[in-house]
Amino acid sequence: MNSLIKQIFTNFSVDGVTIPVSFLRYNGKSTTYITYQQVDADDTFSYDDELAAYVVYYDFDIFSKGDYFPIIESVKELMKNNGFRFQPLHSSRDMYEDDTGYYHKTLCFSKIKIEGGN
Repeated sequence: MNSLIKQIFTNFSVDGVTIPVSFLRYNGKSTTYITYQQVDADDTFSYDDELAAYVVYYDFDIFSKGDYFPIIESVKELMKNNGFRFQPLHSSRDMYEDDTGYYHKTLCFSKIKIEGGN
């Protein structure tokens, strides 16, 4: 699934500004960036005592020194267009981190994964 996310976010930009997207950590110099990670999986679908499909959940953490609302909307649209479902109950409130000066928002998305497939 990480390779799919990496592909989806290749050259990701909002309002003409490229925004780096990294798995777990970002070590670059951009003041606006996104990190992502898998946070959960449910064994939702089974038959004959075998797992047939499950739902994976990914968190996307948006960090910015300024207005991140256009980024939120772009991420939601991009994920929806690639078969992910936004999970507002698992997403965070708007946050500001005093120690770093970053605005921070976590968006949660889910996708059904077919066992042995995508």
